[in-house]
Amino acid sequence: MKFIGRVLLALALLAGCSVGAAAAGQGSPVQRHRLRIGWGDMLFETAVYYPTVQHVFDTPSAIPDYFRTKEDFSHWFTGHIFAEYQYSVLDFLSVGGQIDFESMGWKSGWFDNNHVMVEALPDVRFSNVVVMPTVRLSYLRKEPVSVYSGLGAGLLLSFAQTVEAAPAVYINLVGVQLGSGHWSGSLDLGAMASMSDFSKVYLMGSRLVSVSINYSW
Repeated sequence: MKFIGRVLLALALLAGCSVGAAAAGQGSPVQRHRLRIGWGDMLFETAVYYPTVQHVFDTPSAIPDYFRTKEDFSHWFTGHIFAEYQYSVLDFLSVGGQIDFESMGWKSGWFDNNHVMVEALPDVRFSNVVVMPTVRLSYLRKEPVSVYSGLGAGLLLSFAQTVEAAPAVYINLVGVQLGSGHWSGSLDLGAMASMSDFSKVYLMGSRLVSVSINYSW
């Protein structure tokens, strides 16, 4: 729980800095509400879950007929699909919440010495859902460009054979929003992580790059 405590402390410090900066004389934005839908990479997941090296032998007849090897193949990944709502409390400070969804899976089977699948295993599939409050600090907010950073801390639910829960955090190191009026687009650079302990890591260095379409009012 120290991990969550440190993140919440960082969120509080970020909010405090934002209030101080806004008090320096910036006006309130006309459009206080922001809803965005986006997609992020699954670099961590694709690095951890990958196809097994195929056991294709030049002379399969030299391998015993009883040879069997398990292989994973046909991997697929949805990427991080997320939605976020934020409310601009001050020019520099926005608070809100985000929900992030990802899913992945693959096929498995037992292969013989001729690399013929002799037994298909059940498909593997699991999903992660992250729900977290978020805070955004804007450094530059002048149409059509906005530059910002943000933090989020919450809970990850992993759905496979069982449902497991773990703390999760998202750090948005820098983001750029382009657009004017109600519609805009964003590019975020950051990272999402989630673990229950060092032996149970769900996410680490995932969602390094995110893009989104935003609607403000």
